Amino acid sequence: MIMNRQQKIALTVLIVSLFGLFLGITLTLMKYYVPDFPKKDIAFPGFILSLGMFFIISRILKTKKGEVVSDERDKQIEKNAYLTGFGAVYLYVILVSYLPIGIAPEAKIPTQWFPYLFPIAVLCQCLAMSISTLIQYGWGPKGEKS
Repeated sequence: MIMNRQQKIALTVLIVSLFGLFLGITLTLMKYYVPDFPKKDIAFPGFILSLGMFFIISRILKTKKGEVVSDERDKQIEKNAYLTGFGAVYLYVILVSYLPIGIAPEAKIPTQWFPYLFPIAVLCQCLAMSISTLIQYGWGPKGEKS
């Protein structure tokens, strides 16, 4: 299967985001259930993951001379992917805002959770955009028949 640049980026972001999600859940559980776990070291794997993703995508973004980067269909797919990502973030914000009230009217979000809300919103957008891009391009070859 031949993948274009957008599909490669979407697949890379999807894999790295899922790995980051797994790593974040694992480290959070270790923080609470493993005695003497250094709480300051949780941000380090996220930093390494971000740098790794930056270097991988920067290698993918290099184009060869004379190569067509995108056409109208690619731009439409990218627009739809951005809208899907923003929709996922809006859904996340709505759930974080109203779910505590729905569970218990006197419920409040603890302030120590606030630093995690933005990275989770970014993760929601990255996952939704990647999945949307891959779905819109499809997996099979789409050659035109004459």
